[in-house]
Amino acid sequence: MRDTSGVTARIAAAMTRAQSGNPAEAAIELNRLLTEVGPEPSPERAAAEYVRAVAAHHATDAVEALDAVDACIRVARAIDEPGWEANAIAIRIVTLIRTGEGGDSVADLVAAENALSRTRDLGLAGWAHTGLGYAYDLLRLYELCIPHFELAAEGDHDPLGLAEAPAINRLNLAESNLRWAHELERLGDTSYDDEIGQRRRDAHRWAGEAIEVIVRDDLLGYWPIAGRMWLAASNDKSDAAEAVVTLKDCRDQMAKLGDLELAAIAGAYLAKAYAVLGRLEDATEAAHRAGSDLPPTSDPPVEALVRHTAVQIVAESGDGGAATGLQYARAITRGWWAERLRGLYAVRSALANHELSIRHDAEWRAAREDPLTGVGNRRALDERMSVAHDASRSVAVIAIDVDNLKVINDSYGHACGDEVLRRVGHLLTEQCRAEDVVARAGGDEFVVVLDKPDERGARELVERIKLAADRVAATAGEPWFAMLRLSIGQASSTDGTAVGELLAEADRQMYADKRRRRV
Repeated sequence: MRDTSGVTARIAAAMTRAQSGNPAEAAIELNRLLTEVGPEPSPERAAAEYVRAVAAHHATDAVEALDAVDACIRVARAIDEPGWEANAIAIRIVTLIRTGEGGDSVADLVAAENALSRTRDLGLAGWAHTGLGYAYDLLRLYELCIPHFELAAEGDHDPLGLAEAPAINRLNLAESNLRWAHELERLGDTSYDDEIGQRRRDAHRWAGEAIEVIVRDDLLGYWPIAGRMWLAASNDKSDAAEAVVTLKDCRDQMAKLGDLELAAIAGAYLAKAYAVLGRLEDATEAAHRAGSDLPPTSDPPVEALVRHTAVQIVAESGDGGAATGLQYARAITRGWWAERLRGLYAVRSALANHELSIRHDAEWRAAREDPLTGVGNRRALDERMSVAHDASRSVAVIAIDVDNLKVINDSYGHACGDEVLRRVGHLLTEQCRAEDVVARAGGDEFVVVLDKPDERGARELVERIKLAADRVAATAGEPWFAMLRLSIGQASSTDGTAVGELLAEADRQMYADKRRRRV
């Protein structure tokens, strides 16, 4: 962005103040700047309006934030810079979530992603990745949040050249990974233990990188405190004694700076660290203060952290009522988790239906698509089964094996074998519903996952697949297609099979079918 009489530098300084505990001062300066810049659309005016929205957001002034968002979007469209539009829409999503007004978050997310895909300004793209990451974080869509934050950290591009931008990108990743870990912990399901551990390790790594950046760039005031806080928070179980000292100091310093939300977060982690050390009286006191520090306009995940920590610590002290409350909270959390997964599916579907050409969505698809056949790969299959397990929905699995693939490869070459695999993938996609998942599990094996099947759904689909394969073989002009034979097995949770056992059971049925065909 070009500089005009030092305006850009002043906007950058206002942004720094807005994000480090002084949004009121930033707002005063921005009003002066907007008067000086004048009403004509320009990159400087777009930047000033956007930073005005950021300052209002940090000051919890929703009316001012939304007014600035609308102004920024108007300027962005007038100067044909979709990067500012993407950033402004992200602020609107966050503001509406925090105020509880809702709005159409899915439509706004699609619009913001679309605008982001059209900008060529790396700095604005970096900011938009951060803004969208924050929006997805508040919606608890961590699978979409983390990639945006990672893209922001990967480039560290910034339209205003803010010294603190690389540190912010890494602190965001530390915070979101920890939020994801805590939500998994609240589910009370031990099958998530490995993922919880990985999320905590990722949080600690990113917090450590943030500290390195803060020291390298000689950032002062708010930033070293925030860095130390997230580093200690992600390590409160491994070195609780050190975490207690650090978190207590960070809590008190954040309170002095007037950032009560971060003070409450530090207090919650302080309470957790005390509990690890067995100092339940200190833990209870820290949890109580965290609740007192918590502003009424705090983000929902922050309030969940603080409130749940308080109940958990009281329960650990032997209070029967708190223990019962914790069990109730766990039941509620599981319901929220299922709702979260439905929201994730809705947003992903909206993004896909809108055919956005955005980097993170393209990467998401590529990572889950078999390059030979175009159907899903093993990762896509595992994720769909994980969703089915978490959401406690009925699901059916069909395992399909291409019987003669080795003979085809040996007789006619691997190129012909690849043609057969592609034809099978196409055949399966044709026979399945749009909401079913077709995946190549590896080699010559495919799997179909049917969501919410009726009692006859899987069996009827098996018959359709067999008939379609027989038609291909009967009408084929090429000998490798004439050799097409499929062995198929199916299993369904409607028959009482646990979701975690469906793949194995479908495989057993498929091999039984293969043996019958050889007799």
